[in-house]
Amino acid sequence: MNKKYSKITIEGDKKTEWICGCFQTADDYFKFCSKHSQTLQKAIQAQVDELDMTLSID
Repeated sequence: MNKKYSKITIEGDKKTEWICGCFQTADDYFKFCSKHSQTLQKAIQAQVDELDMTLSID
């Protein structure tokens, strides 16, 4: 299954695209390719935990 970029759900044009398929939009949204998605999600979660950031949902 090939996940495609949908401009309807993400604002901004692609600013940077890497050869693997990961990209960053002009408004700093990151979309990761299937090869890097799990690793980068773990890295982001580790940083959230290290910074002691908590999620608040009202």
